[in-house]
Amino acid sequence: MPVIEHARKARPDGYTSDNHRKWEFNNSLYQKHLELYLDHMYKLLTFTGAQNVLDAGCGEGIVYRSMVERGYKGKWTGFDFSAEAIEFAKIASPEADWHVGSAYEVPFKDEQFDVVFCSQVLEHLPNPEKALAELDRVAEHWLLISVPYEPVFRTLTWISIKLGLGGDPGHVNHWRPADFRRFLRRAGKLHAWERTTVYQIGLVDVRPKHHTKPV
Repeated sequence: MPVIEHARKARPDGYTSDNHRKWEFNNSLYQKHLELYLDHMYKLLTFTGAQNVLDAGCGEGIVYRSMVERGYKGKWTGFDFSAEAIEFAKIASPEADWHVGSAYEVPFKDEQFDVVFCSQVLEHLPNPEKALAELDRVAEHWLLISVPYEPVFRTLTWISIKLGLGGDPGHVNHWRPADFRRFLRRAGKLHAWERTTVYQIGLVDVRPKHHTKPV
C-alpha cells in the first residue's frame, strides 16, 4: 500500500497536522520520493536485525505501518509530544505500543531498545544535541536517524512555495552532509550514511559509548 494510503486509511474526520499533511501530499513525484526514502530506511533497519524498535517522534505511526508493510515483524514502540497524534496511532495500529513523551526526556530505561529510529524529527528541535543524547541513552546498539539533505531541501521548498504548493514549516536546523555526519558521531561510530533526493540518513553504532571492551 502506498504511504499516502497509510496516511489516509484511519484518519479521523477533521484531523490534520503538519506531519500528516506531508505524508498525504498528493503529488506523484513527491510520493515516489517518499517511497524511495522509506525503502532506504527499511533497508538499514533490516541490516540491524532489530526486533525491538523505538520510534522517536512517531507522529501518527505512518512510518511504522510502512515498515510493517515492507516486512518488519518485531516489537515497535513509539512516542510523540502530540497527544492527539498518539491517539491517532493507537486507533490505526493498536498492535504497537504508543506513548506521549518528549525527545528531551525520553520516557524509557537505558539501553532498552535494539534500535532507536528517528525519522525527520531533529530538524524541528531547538536543542538537537540534548535529544541525541537521550536517544543514545535508550539505544542498546543502533541509532537510525534521518533529516533533510541541505541545501537541496531548502531550495526545493523555496520552489514549492513560489509555485503555490506550500512548504514544510518548523525547521530550525539545516544540516549539510558533513555537519550531519559530525553531529551523529557525538553518539558513536557512524556505520552508514545514505541520501535520497532531499533526505539524508545515518546509521550509528552506539555500543562504543556503552561498553568498555571492544565489541
